[in-house]
Amino acid sequence: MKLLMTRHGETQYNKEKKYYGRTDIELDGLGLRQARELADKLKATTIDYAIRSDLKRTQQTMDAIMQYHPQTKQIIEKDIDEMPFGIWEGLNADQVEARDPTTWAAWLQAPFDVTPAGAEPYRVFEKRVTTALDHYRETLPSNSTLLVVAHQGVLRTLYRYWTGGDFWSVDFKAGCYSVFETGDGGVSLVSLND
Repeated sequence: MKLLMTRHGETQYNKEKKYYGRTDIELDGLGLRQARELADKLKATTIDYAIRSDLKRTQQTMDAIMQYHPQTKQIIEKDIDEMPFGIWEGLNADQVEARDPTTWAAWLQAPFDVTPAGAEPYRVFEKRVTTALDHYRETLPSNSTLLVVAHQGVLRTLYRYWTGGDFWSVDFKAGCYSVFETGDGGVSLVSLND
């Protein structure tokens, strides 16, 4: 199976470097342009199935792509929504450090084990995301191409899960897609940020 792992286009919160897992904001002007450019890049690519989170930023990105793929089966999958950040939602790193310094310092040391108040624990998020994608990998035809429109945290988590790579070592750029392929040896990264 070929997996086209795509990050939604830019939002105002991306520009402001804010944490915003479940905050449902739309793409900004640049993000809309990125979505159109991404659609043009994928215009001639066969896409058998397309999955996105249920947030507006992935919807807008997928809508742009699907204009060239009207026959593609589309699936909205809440289990690939970004991780909610609780009391950190809508704040940038400086604001988080000022308002929640103890948790911030602990999180910097152990980000997979420390959870801000009201946030989803990373291990729960990881299980939710990997279980969802494993389901589609196991149930869709192995010769199909699957487009996934998701979020930075989701894509990094899947990269880590599939390849054993470091979560922080890869940056999935807004409005770009990365190609993964499945085979007997598991899942491998073929190209990053096309």
